Amino acid sequence: MTRPIRSFPTLCAAAMLATTAGACSDLPDPAGPSAEGHGPAFTRHSDEGAFGVYSQNVYLGGDTGPIFTLDFGNLPELLAATNTFWAQVLASDAAGRAAAVVDQIAARRPHVVGLQEVFQFRVVDFSTGSPEVVEALDLLALVQSELDARGLPYEVVAVQENTTTGPASGLPLAVDPGAGAVVRILQFTDRIAVLRRTDVAVEATAQGSFAASFQVGPLTLVRGWIRVSTEHRGVPQHFITTHLETQTLAFVQAEQAEELVQSIAAGLDGVTILAGDLNSDAANPGAPSWTPTYDALIAAGFTDAWAQSGQAAHDAGFTCCQAADLRNGPSLLDQRIDFVLVRATPNPARSGFVPGAIDVDITADRAEEGLWLSDHAGLAATLRLPPLE
Repeated sequence: MTRPIRSFPTLCAAAMLATTAGACSDLPDPAGPSAEGHGPAFTRHSDEGAFGVYSQNVYLGGDTGPIFTLDFGNLPELLAATNTFWAQVLASDAAGRAAAVVDQIAARRPHVVGLQEVFQFRVVDFSTGSPEVVEALDLLALVQSELDARGLPYEVVAVQENTTTGPASGLPLAVDPGAGAVVRILQFTDRIAVLRRTDVAVEATAQGSFAASFQVGPLTLVRGWIRVSTEHRGVPQHFITTHLETQTLAFVQAEQAEELVQSIAAGLDGVTILAGDLNSDAANPGAPSWTPTYDALIAAGFTDAWAQSGQAAHDAGFTCCQAADLRNGPSLLDQRIDFVLVRATPNPARSGFVPGAIDVDITADRAEEGLWLSDHAGLAATLRLPPLE
């Protein structure tokens, strides 16, 4: 997530507000309708020798920070804060922002797409004794629906859940005044996802949760990863997307990064692309969002695609953070914590560079109603690497 304290407070509140509502129904299929029918007929990718990727933190739509400041035993204040947060999410033009994400995909036609923070929300009412989902919002389903509506040949390959509230827990939205019991709660599930263009043959997928996590009462703060392997011009391409823990829990983030290097991205031939919100600024130590993770990944042989691109000579490449309500005028981006990192073997990176050419666009755009697409900018990278020896 964007701001260092966002995930931590929400989960503290969720942990302390477990209800006795009972289990809700299973989550719907997050992938939504398949775009397989469009198939290889999609031929608008203009550079046959290039491999394109797009990474975007989609943003949950509201600021949970104020919730973190509350005494969780003060139910009236917690109710007010939760309702304020949920109102922000509903006002964040989720459908319009999903359409803006699809605008980026339509304009660039990447082979694979990595999305982070594609939340699913559910408002569950159990005032009648039987839990009922009375309101829902699924950011990933909105993206897939928009792709299908435009006839764009993309489909979800894999979805990995990060931290989620349990089937009987969440943030309180309403109480029964007579009984003083919570009768409506807000549930959420944080997810990452990988989409493929349907003319891209997926040879293998892997996904999971990092072993490094953090316990908060009965809940565990979890982050996950997805690896999708394909082939381009005879060279294996391994695309990994993740959303590492925030700077507040930098020691957990460091362990997750070590797992990436030592296990998830280890021993892969061809080209390995690590893309996502890594929550580790590329600036010098002392910057507010700096952690050792970025330097550790570069030391492990990854090249920062933005640093190698021509754009880096005249643009700082900031990717975070717009205002929580996304309504700020001029951009507020002042950190670089989202990355496309590349490693090619058996040709090792030389002095922080991989052979070939890399172009990267920072996609800090607005949705139709004028809100920023996300509090993060996205990255669209085009890799033109020579044959590996």
